[in-house]
Amino acid sequence: MGRVRDVLSVPIRHRWSGVYERATAARTVHAVAALALAAAPVASPAQERLVGSRSVGLGASFEEIRFGDGGLRQYNFAGVDSARVRGVRQFSSPISTAVSIGSSWRVDVTALYASATVTYRHAGQGGALRSSTLRGVSDARVRATGTLIPDLLVLTAGVNVPTGRTSLSNSEFGVLRILASPSLGLGSTPVGAGASGTMGLVVARRLGPWAVAMGGSYEHRGQYQPVAALVAGAPSADFQPGGVMRASVTGDRLVGQHQLTVALATDVFASDELRTAAVTGAAAGRTLVRLGPVYSGDVQVLFAVPRFRQFLTYASYRWRAPFSRDGKQVTQSSGQYLDAGVRASVAAGPQRDVVFGADARVHSGLGVDEGLPTSGVASGGVSAGLELRRGLLSVQPYVRAQSGVLRQRGAAPGTPSQAFGGFGSGVVAVTRF
Repeated sequence: MGRVRDVLSVPIRHRWSGVYERATAARTVHAVAALALAAAPVASPAQERLVGSRSVGLGASFEEIRFGDGGLRQYNFAGVDSARVRGVRQFSSPISTAVSIGSSWRVDVTALYASATVTYRHAGQGGALRSSTLRGVSDARVRATGTLIPDLLVLTAGVNVPTGRTSLSNSEFGVLRILASPSLGLGSTPVGAGASGTMGLVVARRLGPWAVAMGGSYEHRGQYQPVAALVAGAPSADFQPGGVMRASVTGDRLVGQHQLTVALATDVFASDELRTAAVTGAAAGRTLVRLGPVYSGDVQVLFAVPRFRQFLTYASYRWRAPFSRDGKQVTQSSGQYLDAGVRASVAAGPQRDVVFGADARVHSGLGVDEGLPTSGVASGGVSAGLELRRGLLSVQPYVRAQSGVLRQRGAAPGTPSQAFGGFGSGVVAVTRF
């Protein structure tokens, strides 16, 4: 049952479990910190004396992205009818803590502070460079994971504590439109979602050489979801979401000396309510939005390579089915998202590793509007860093660079592509006691 125990030690790909973030952890300090904590297995009473039953992770990162060709054109941006966005800078500092309760349960809490600034010009006037800033503390996420039946059944329950921002000015919402874009791969934002929570079960079985985990969960989403509205191409941020049901299956096995993990998942959404404010000549509106299912697949291979402490490759594919408004399917509202990469580390001493990675993403985006959150992208990035260990403390500084091209599916054929480039750096510290 050893391989089944390995599958159960980290819940399957789930928005509270951090497993998907494990594949893309090199892109944000928040994901790296969550990975470092979530990857630690629940210790047995005997192990607690050796490795400790509690852990704390703290990080700090800076990211900057610049848009070429005079800036990225955006409409109705920060109170301006048409703007040229020149760049965005973001500083974020996540904190995570986890504690084991007995030999079967683990509770962790994550939150972060973030501050982001977008610089832009009025597209039609060529005026002075303006800036808008969004800063604050995110929601706190509390998750408990425990074994109900050893080597068979795991329960995961999560609560979103509404400590984040739930009211934004026009300029702050303009900043969020840039930060929320999947095509840029920026870190988490300080915008909250309101009180929400999730609960799921994972059942593990041994099927021949495979350790298989099958899971199901339900998420009650909070009453403030501007990021969900933006990514779906909704014309308003007043988005009252319904629940989300998820079904997933993960298989894990050895292929020779290498470890293969395959995961499949489906998200099914209840109807959401979209409200539009009254404007001159038109009354306030109410629209029922039904997001189409999201189907995803992940493959990860951990290679046993001589002289490498770790050599991992991953690929993730996600297809968002078309969504509907008031029962009518929206044209060009489906999209495909492909992310892939490699992460490796080489020992440079008894307590020091050199870590490097490369990643690429190709997103079709949605053709429902001209905004950045629904933009398609083809981009790549590289990262390098160190992992320094001393006793129960691990410190991981890193740097990252990326570049790519944005393109809107709904844009006219003559609309040029938009190039961008970015740089980031940060450090993560994790201790166990």
